[in-house]
Amino acid sequence: MPLVQTQVVDHVATITLAPPEGGYDHAFIDAVGAAASEVAGDQDVRAVIVRSDGDLGAGWAASALDEPAGIPGVPHLASGIEALAGVPQPVICAIRGRAHSIALELALACDVRVAEEGATFALADTQVGTLPLGGGTQRLPRAVGRAQALRLVLLGEEVDAAEALRIGLVSRVVLAEELDSAAQAIADAVAARGPIATRLAKEAVHRGVEMPLDQALRYELDLTVLLQSTADRAEGVRAFAEKRPPRFIGR
Repeated sequence: MPLVQTQVVDHVATITLAPPEGGYDHAFIDAVGAAASEVAGDQDVRAVIVRSDGDLGAGWAASALDEPAGIPGVPHLASGIEALAGVPQPVICAIRGRAHSIALELALACDVRVAEEGATFALADTQVGTLPLGGGTQRLPRAVGRAQALRLVLLGEEVDAAEALRIGLVSRVVLAEELDSAAQAIADAVAARGPIATRLAKEAVHRGVEMPLDQALRYELDLTVLLQSTADRAEGVRAFAEKRPPRFIGR
């Protein structure tokens, strides 16, 4: 089975991951990045699901950690995670089994996280003397707050799905057999909305949270003005007035 498979149906791209048994390595991360870049450039795609048939992942392969990182000329180990984080469409992660170390960082690069009841989460890289390499020290506190992030990063504590829901690491927990359908329902709901509006809304949240409030509010207004000039915005207004579902075209 390929490391990563992508399928697009009804404006939803599904990226299915098959992490190597030995852990995430360069080849797998590169495949994730290639899939992310592919769906990011597909104008027909309005929402993305990232899923796996087994564990999302238990961590890095030993061979990957043996390679130098952060040295000029050496590719960053987690460049594929950054490609996923840069996908402009809303991304839903369906978390099955373990989401540990780099697998949790991959999930954090997505916008909405849904987990099965048996899922577990950990960011225990310091246990082997390394730092999280895929943005975990930055995205985790933005998702759950500084105190909870420090708890997970410094102690390497493993938490279950119920605790992940309590601290805001995931937004929903479902039965294992309902995981894929739950992620699909969210993606379908997103894809039914104006694709330009959802992309700009995602951008407003992600970029605005890094700004002072007054600048973020101005940025939100700038994006609203940009949206006003689109055909989809006009269609949305007409559909509302005519009491019918809108027919968005992504322009």
